[in-house]
Amino acid sequence: MNGLARPECASHPAAASDAAAAGVRPPVPRLHLITNRALCREHPQAAIISEAARAGIGAVQLREKDLGEVGLRREAESLRAVLGDTPLIVNGSLEVARAVGAAGVHLPEGASSVAAARAALGPPGWVGRSVHSMEGAREAAEEGADYLILGTIFATASKPGRAPAGLSLVTAVAGSVALPIIAIGGIDEGNVAATLAAGAWGVAVMSGVLCAPEPGRAVVRLRAVIEGEGR
Repeated sequence: MNGLARPECASHPAAASDAAAAGVRPPVPRLHLITNRALCREHPQAAIISEAARAGIGAVQLREKDLGEVGLRREAESLRAVLGDTPLIVNGSLEVARAVGAAGVHLPEGASSVAAARAALGPPGWVGRSVHSMEGAREAAEEGADYLILGTIFATASKPGRAPAGLSLVTAVAGSVALPIIAIGGIDEGNVAATLAAGAWGVAVMSGVLCAPEPGRAVVRLRAVIEGEGR
């Protein structure tokens, strides 16, 4: 592990909900699920998300770049209806995040400023930033982001043209930036432990849960590794 202070773990979605209700920005969850309707061919995405939430997924990030504001808000509302205490983070749209009372907004690299997002959401809301390099990570930290999603770490079908950065990038960023790092890209049950050992605070997954025969069981197995039960 790196020598920087690590954030406290949000052990259950309700912890984040309670902190936000008190006007305090809660700890960043360690297991994020990124949505992708195109992967949900056999079951509606909301049904899969509901099962993942019941199994204890830390946070769900709504990332549907093909949707306009109206469609994105409709999707956000459908997920809010099944998430219970599990936090919803909206990718890219401050307007939708604010309209549905999301727990946070996630900004693509080079998108609108962290300060603008913070002003729109208020102090309890998370503002995350996607980064792909040490330079991007440092810039996001200087802007005041709450966490980083760092990738692409391993090869993944969702980014076929992007060469994986590998765990060395996780280690380098973790040793330089005092923010929770959520690793993304090809993350599965077999490489979570190594990713955390490299310095990541947590991981973000997509197909590993959305395409799993039993999404809830997939979440439980991932949580077991993250919480140290599977080692």
